[in-house]
Amino acid sequence: MISVDGISGDDFAGAGLRRLGTLPQHDLLTLAGDWLGELAPWRNTGSLAAISTSLSAESVLASLFVFGEPVAEADARAGVPGPLLDLLLRARVLSEESGKLSADYCLVRGDGMSLLAAWRAAGRDTGSYAPWVGTDSMTLSRLVAARRRARTALDLGCGTGILGLSAARNGADVVSVDVNPECLAAATFNAHLNGLGDRLTAVEGDIMSLALDSRFDLVVSNPPCLPLRRGSLGWLAGEAGLDGLEFFWELLRRVPDLLTEDGEALLQAAAYGDERGPFFVPELEAELRRLKVSGRLLLRPSTPPRWPAFAPRDENQQLTGVLGDEVREYVTSIGATHYYGFVLSVRSGDGLEVGRFQ
Repeated sequence: MISVDGISGDDFAGAGLRRLGTLPQHDLLTLAGDWLGELAPWRNTGSLAAISTSLSAESVLASLFVFGEPVAEADARAGVPGPLLDLLLRARVLSEESGKLSADYCLVRGDGMSLLAAWRAAGRDTGSYAPWVGTDSMTLSRLVAARRRARTALDLGCGTGILGLSAARNGADVVSVDVNPECLAAATFNAHLNGLGDRLTAVEGDIMSLALDSRFDLVVSNPPCLPLRRGSLGWLAGEAGLDGLEFFWELLRRVPDLLTEDGEALLQAAAYGDERGPFFVPELEAELRRLKVSGRLLLRPSTPPRWPAFAPRDENQQLTGVLGDEVREYVTSIGATHYYGFVLSVRSGDGLEVGRFQ
């Protein structure tokens, strides 16, 4: 677990974190190892051959953070500047065992930033599932990056910090909130990695019961949205009820008290529906009216109702046991045939506009 306790801004500045930004250019978010298979760099012999076999700093760091290969500590110290290596060890980004170093996090690139994330982001089911980056995070990050006028931003459920950092790059002062200390440490480290350490403040808290006195020009959240009964997997976060919308509704109701007069909230989630669209649209329209705000709902292309990732499955990839029975019964009971990812933009005003990503 990343830890930045006792590490000062001077420690980050002196470590030469820019070395990590010089690693081979690739985008694990796009390559998504489990989806596009052989394009993933650690499965592609051409990519491997492109990395120098010499013990330069870049080669050592690429072995650790891109390809996930252990490196002898003696070899690492021969190539990597001592302050950088010591910082990575102190922050528990690297771990040592039997004289070998291994990276507990991968380095991914997205929207012009380098981010330390759980190996899940690289298509590997190893390590933590908390601070990872997927295509949903990338979609929302690009929308945040387009909001250039925000001077203050709030990132609820920050994970790696990518959303808040997208706002910080535009000059916003950011408060990043998560219930998981590992995510807060990852967001803090990633802020320093991208030269934005002075623009991000990490706050530990549950986004379902958070009390904030400030208002923000931009509120952004990619909250837990796994369509599973809360607590069924025993995570700090992930499950969002059988409809996958429990966190979404709670956050939406908090939005009016978090936004400045001309502020905007961007909330991302997914919902069941049919060929006409998600079922929750009438309820959303009524809730926006009650809250006296307007909304613009952008829908992704739909997929068939999917069984949530990470849940236990049998050899046919069907959910097993009580959990599988619950999900199948729910999907059947509501007549769902489609599953829609979406982003909702919320502002002052009234009405709901429904569109689709181009």
